[in-house]
Amino acid sequence: CSRSSSTRRRLCRSTRMAVQQIELERFDVLKIQSIDTVSQSFYARCFVQLRLIGARNRQESFVTFGNGAKSAEWYAKQIEPYNSFEHDSFKMDSPKIKAEGEDLLIEVRMEGRFSQPMQLHDFPFDSQELSIEFLIKCRVDGPVPTKVNVSPRVSCSLVDSGFAPRFQWRPKGEVRCHAGTHEANGRTFPKFGAKVMVARESRFYVTNIAVPTAVFSGLAFTLFAAQPSEPMERLSDAFTLLLAMAAYKITVTDMIPQVSYETLLDKFLLSNFFLLAVMAVVSAVLQYAEDLADRVCLALLGAVWCIIQAWFMYKAWSRG
Repeated sequence: CSRSSSTRRRLCRSTRMAVQQIELERFDVLKIQSIDTVSQSFYARCFVQLRLIGARNRQESFVTFGNGAKSAEWYAKQIEPYNSFEHDSFKMDSPKIKAEGEDLLIEVRMEGRFSQPMQLHDFPFDSQELSIEFLIKCRVDGPVPTKVNVSPRVSCSLVDSGFAPRFQWRPKGEVRCHAGTHEANGRTFPKFGAKVMVARESRFYVTNIAVPTAVFSGLAFTLFAAQPSEPMERLSDAFTLLLAMAAYKITVTDMIPQVSYETLLDKFLLSNFFLLAVMAVVSAVLQYAEDLADRVCLALLGAVWCIIQAWFMYKAWSRG
């Protein structure tokens, strides 16, 4: 309310008292692509419909601060992405304003790359929640107080044909809309958005990483085919398998997200690798043991191997 005329000041004072109620009536996720767990971001395009309650009667009288725009047009221009990854590349189509009864409807399409923290502890059986959020630059207690709520008849959807990464991810559950507030430097702004849950397609990682690793460690039990009195033969085979598994792990490193903590797949690979290393040590020690001790070690190590594989399979089965 920067104009100095008395008319403008009276208008600003009168509108400052009335809170503009806005309802989120529709949120369609038209496109999702390039979900990047390294940069923690994804690209999305969406269609949003907002209802300005009772704004039609004030459409002509509510003139905004210098540019003469009508209320709905002005509100549409106050929308900006809340979790934008690249703010400069964010695009918004020209909003469409429609009247419906005493209300005004804002319809707008927006697209851009959004930032999304992703937890990869359960990789490759992880699920990620993709959040698309927008902020309305009208303070809740400012000159033009605004409040956003989710309409009881809200419609939220994900266009199936617009979900591009379907060979790496699949939608999980329904799109959920939400509305709330955001506080910054003692000021409170209304915000709204939608969340989409996606689950990773894990077959590639199971087939190309987990299964070969289990086979490598399983082949180590052939060491016990040699007699305990022949440790060099056992050690030769054990070190051959260790080198093969180490080389394979280096080969598949680029397929695994490079994060500062161990993912589930990392734990599986390390468990099989250390089990193979233990077998090599046991092979060297058992040359002084009896056949019974050799059989006991075989049974114990076999039980550990089965537990590791069963644990990984359980994680895959219980991913939800």
